Amino acid sequence: MTAAYIEHRPRSTDSQADTVHFTIVADGNDNGRYATQAAAKDKACADGYHPVHVARVRHLQDRDQPDHWRSDPC
Repeated sequence: MTAAYIEHRPRSTDSQADTVHFTIVADGNDNGRYATQAAAKDKACADGYHPVHVARVRHLQDRDQPDHWRSDPC
């Protein structure tokens, strides 16, 4: 299966904005709303996505920056 990215929502340029939920982004689509990164990561792994990239919790949404992501071994 394709790669999945675990991102926080809402997207914001405000570094003080709170994270409301996490989502799985695969094939350009948001899939689900999860209370924690761990819950979203576990669901992505269970659904067969590989690799799963988990965003470091900060307000960057640049998928092209490797420092923004950590890979999860599932």
